[in-house]
Amino acid sequence: MALVRQLKENDLMYFTRYAIDFFHAIYKDLPSEHSLDERLRHRKYWAADQFMNDSPDQKVFVVEVEGKVVGYIMGIIEADENEGRTGTLQELFVDEFYRREGLGTELCKHMFEWFWSRNISTIQLSLEAGHPKVHAFMESIGFMAVRTKYEYKKE
Repeated sequence: MALVRQLKENDLMYFTRYAIDFFHAIYKDLPSEHSLDERLRHRKYWAADQFMNDSPDQKVFVVEVEGKVVGYIMGIIEADENEGRTGTLQELFVDEFYRREGLGTELCKHMFEWFWSRNISTIQLSLEAGHPKVHAFMESIGFMAVRTKYEYKKE
């Protein structure tokens, strides 16, 4: 049975590990002026900063299976262009071994409930291209694409 809960002090190791796994899955192959080692080091510091963040406009939930943390979700509340507030789903990651068991959906449900409890009615996320399974999952839980952004870079 899976348990979705808020972060605890002893979750830092798991959260950092999965934040790095998320980086490898999404950002590792993107061009950068920094070396992979530098970006990984930055990601570790980022994870610690997020773990310690006590902002009322940020929330991290983890999912636990048989006492082991196997994934996380992070959301923030931001001002939007209409002078309102919007929920932003920053990151969602579930260990590869535990995927397709409904854990990502459970994490999202908890995050959505947190957003709604803060009077947030619009939840957004941005996805990198090239991850069709992620896009399909997000659509399966109710997200819909509202715009597409293209880039052209001079080589």
